[in-house]
Amino acid sequence: MENARADVHGEGDLSPSQEAARMLREMALRDRQEGEELDLPDEQLRSNDQLQQDEMLALEAIYGDNLHVFGENSVPLSFQILVHCEIPDGISVSVDLRQGVDDYPNNWFTFSVKHLAPISLTCLMPPSYPSHHPPYFTLGVEWLDSVKVSSLCHMLDSIWAQQPGQEVVFEWVQWLQSSMLSHLGFDRRIIIRQSDRKMDPVDVRVVGDILSVEEIVERLISYNEEQCHETFLRGLHVCTICLREYTGTDFIELPCRHYFCWRCMETYSKMHVKEGSVLKLVCPDEKCGGFVPPNLLKRLLGEADFQRWERLILQKTLDSMADVAYCPRCETPCLEDDDTAQCSNCHFSFCTRCRGRRHIGAKCITPEEKLLSLQEREKVPNLSKGNTGHKVNVANEIFSIKEILRSCVACPHCGVAISRASGCNHILCRNCDKSFCYSCGKAVNQDHTSEQCKIDREKLRVKVEVNDVMKKMQKDLRLTLSRAHPCSNCHQPNFKVGNNNHIFCGTCQVHYCALCQKRVYKSTEHYGPRGCKQHTVDLGFA
Repeated sequence: MENARADVHGEGDLSPSQEAARMLREMALRDRQEGEELDLPDEQLRSNDQLQQDEMLALEAIYGDNLHVFGENSVPLSFQILVHCEIPDGISVSVDLRQGVDDYPNNWFTFSVKHLAPISLTCLMPPSYPSHHPPYFTLGVEWLDSVKVSSLCHMLDSIWAQQPGQEVVFEWVQWLQSSMLSHLGFDRRIIIRQSDRKMDPVDVRVVGDILSVEEIVERLISYNEEQCHETFLRGLHVCTICLREYTGTDFIELPCRHYFCWRCMETYSKMHVKEGSVLKLVCPDEKCGGFVPPNLLKRLLGEADFQRWERLILQKTLDSMADVAYCPRCETPCLEDDDTAQCSNCHFSFCTRCRGRRHIGAKCITPEEKLLSLQEREKVPNLSKGNTGHKVNVANEIFSIKEILRSCVACPHCGVAISRASGCNHILCRNCDKSFCYSCGKAVNQDHTSEQCKIDREKLRVKVEVNDVMKKMQKDLRLTLSRAHPCSNCHQPNFKVGNNNHIFCGTCQVHYCALCQKRVYKSTEHYGPRGCKQHTVDLGFA
């Protein structure tokens, strides 16, 4: 079958559309030489020519950019129409991964599409069309095997046979768009399987390359994603953050398929980077938490903020690793091994518990013991004379240890020292986003009910009530805005005064109608028996 298809294609330098047009010219020339093309009277030829011109004008008006004419003044007329099959509700496509093994769904790969790759219908209108002869045509469907495309060709022949002498191209395109899938038995699911019936006859009007199953899947998925993206860009959508309506070009779609307007995502991203909460910089949808790609963040944040984001992410990642410690001399991250580590930058070996010089075989000193040691070192006469920098460092370290011992509690999850300024004992660590009790230093869970470290229940209850009130206010705001009538000029939500449909936008100073959303220049001309009703009751407001 591959050799036969190669013979049909002929010249390899032509594009698929030019190749199909060349095939049609050869078909018409062969029929003329064999006498199958009838010699018609001049009057009949002129009538056919006029009907062809009228049909071409209608096809150009209907299909626009999807129709391409080969030579504007060429005789006979030849053209190509890209027939798009759109399925608003989507249809599943199942691909046989192991040829010849009918074990659905274990050995099948299934995905869903709303847009199928277009069908190329190339036609040539002979002088005897439409009175005596149908158009010559070729058919190319890259995601179907040649046998199925051949059955489509035969169906187009039968459509002409049912209404000979009439223009038929529009009927062909309509049938391909609406009935092709049901004709092939693909009402609920499209099945893609590499054809192994090499002996089945293939219609010579079938054009296109023979693709593998992997190539067909790749093209179907990529084409569907491109078309869905184009549809999204052309439509109007409401941002769930600011509740304003914008065109798709003003939105950012995240990998999790949630989308938000550019302005809200930019403000949201820069806020988290400024506050240092980069681990919370995820999809704003509260039930999602999907990641935001770095290449998108770079566009949202700008060069300076993006570099800060990278530094913070690296810092947070290292802090969350239990086997990473920082060199006390140069702050270089080091890998810990049995409470000891060696810096790759300054080669200093240190104890990761006390951050002092490594002491193999000796017990590590506690913070209290280290404080006493430093206080003793401070009393040494050599330290008090000269070497001011070292003296300052020792004093700072003493002060830091005293402050830690006085007011800080180590997070039981990541070990970061945390000091409470005010509030209850329920602490949320900003490093690992986990909770613990500030009184006893234990993780907070359902079993944490010890009398000596009760969490301030009343404050937690107030906090929950405040959150509930805020959520209710947000819900009421969304409900109120849903009843508004956006301005036709600036899209600012405005409300009717009573039942009056005549609204004045205070933002852009424009009068418009709440029913048709059109601008109102004179009330007497817009409202009346032939226009809109000026007073109506909105559904749900009565």
